[in-house]
Amino acid sequence: MLSNVKLLAPNSPPRRSFEIVARQITALIKAEYEIGKRLPAERELAKTFGVSRPTIREALLSLQMAGVVQVRTNSGAYVLSRQGAAEVLPALEGFGPFENLQARQLIEPQIAALAAQHATDTQLAQLAETLAAMRRDHAAGEEADVPDHRFHVVLAEATGNGVLVTICDGLWRGQIESRIWQEIHTIMPMESYRPIWLADHEAIFHAVEHRNAKAASTAMMRHLTNIRNALMQASRGTSLSKA
Repeated sequence: MLSNVKLLAPNSPPRRSFEIVARQITALIKAEYEIGKRLPAERELAKTFGVSRPTIREALLSLQMAGVVQVRTNSGAYVLSRQGAAEVLPALEGFGPFENLQARQLIEPQIAALAAQHATDTQLAQLAETLAAMRRDHAAGEEADVPDHRFHVVLAEATGNGVLVTICDGLWRGQIESRIWQEIHTIMPMESYRPIWLADHEAIFHAVEHRNAKAASTAMMRHLTNIRNALMQASRGTSLSKA
């Protein structure tokens, strides 16, 4: 019965994985680690807290941004402060990029498959236009955030499902607007990734254009996996713990 269903309060923010783990790490620091001490490596922390290494990486990045730890290249995370980060962490906008990408991997391959089945000629033309805009932006040495965003939204529109459009738009914005994504993005060699991500979008488009739902789904999953791999590489190179 509905009376037995426990609902979230209307204004309760959703629980973010990185924030939960970051709080657990701060509790561990208070209990066991003095300032200057090195925390366990990512793999060990992941085992301790029962989460993935990307979640640990997000948590450490958030704690670095909060001034609780310093993450050194090829060395690990070292304690800077034994104070809690309760006031700072909620101020970090958005979900972690790896958490967001996991959600995208669950949803967007299916969106691409549906788009391959239902896209109109007008929507195919719109997708082609976004690809042309991406090429122009890249040729100018600029990020192609606007056409990239539009590409994914048009795919969702091609499903004919307005809920999926809203979800897709929210997931894309959630990634770009995440403070942790922005922190990693500042040090990413984007000139190396642009050709890969453009090729990914072109593969998705060609699969949709040829009405190949399986190929469209596979191409989308490949694209999101490439983004994840790039984030893992970039965040490792910045100074996150050696694994």
